Amino acid sequence: MGRRVQYRNCIIKSNPEPVAASGEWRLRIAIYSQTNGVLNMQSFSGPTVYNSEEEADVHGIAYGQRIIDEKVPGLKAG
Repeated sequence: MGRRVQYRNCIIKSNPEPVAASGEWRLRIAIYSQTNGVLNMQSFSGPTVYNSEEEADVHGIAYGQRIIDEKVPGLKAG
């Protein structure tokens, strides 16, 4: 699955990954931003596992939005 979403001045790309042999999924995202003409990419994953790829995808996009909004302690995009 995986989606790309533009949020503020960034692109969030979700790429959920399966958890080995469990049938569950973990969110994995990349946040792309541009500073002074230079493209930056940061990867993030979360500790929570989800029952489906779609669920991990949806939560991944929301997680990226919270990172961009600086609402995840210790994480910042850009």
